[in-house]
Amino acid sequence: MNTLADKDLFRKTWGNFPTGVSVISFLTPDGATHGITANSVCSVSLDPLLVLVCVDHKARSFAMLNAASHFVMNFLEKSQSEQSNFFASSKTEGAGPFQWGTTSKGLPKLADTIGTIDCSIYAKHEAGDHTIFVGQVEGISLNENLSPLAYYKGQYTKIQAPSG
Repeated sequence: MNTLADKDLFRKTWGNFPTGVSVISFLTPDGATHGITANSVCSVSLDPLLVLVCVDHKARSFAMLNAASHFVMNFLEKSQSEQSNFFASSKTEGAGPFQWGTTSKGLPKLADTIGTIDCSIYAKHEAGDHTIFVGQVEGISLNENLSPLAYYKGQYTKIQAPSG
């Protein structure tokens, strides 16, 4: 067992931890819809309701998200790997060829997701080569009957909801 800390072992270790897949969507100052795939998301606080997403400074949409005042966490459903791939690519721009809706705050949300969390940016913290965006939750929608898209060992996988 290797115990020395290095980037390759760090990535491999995290790759052995399954995560959900989300797309963070937002509007640019000129009103264009953009998004970025993220699996570094989590809940932070119940009072107030806070969530976070960590974004690499080299990510295609980092500067646009950094200029935004709001974002939406879109939790992807098991059939939405195409959306994840589109927003993970450094070669794509804009909203892509996907169906969109809007949140109660008028922000873009992907259609047919497990759920969305509509947030205003509460705080930003630089942490190494990433920025941690903390969002204050302003709205939530949930589709409980869907199964999530997950990422494990460098591949998409599907998680089946427990029966009963």
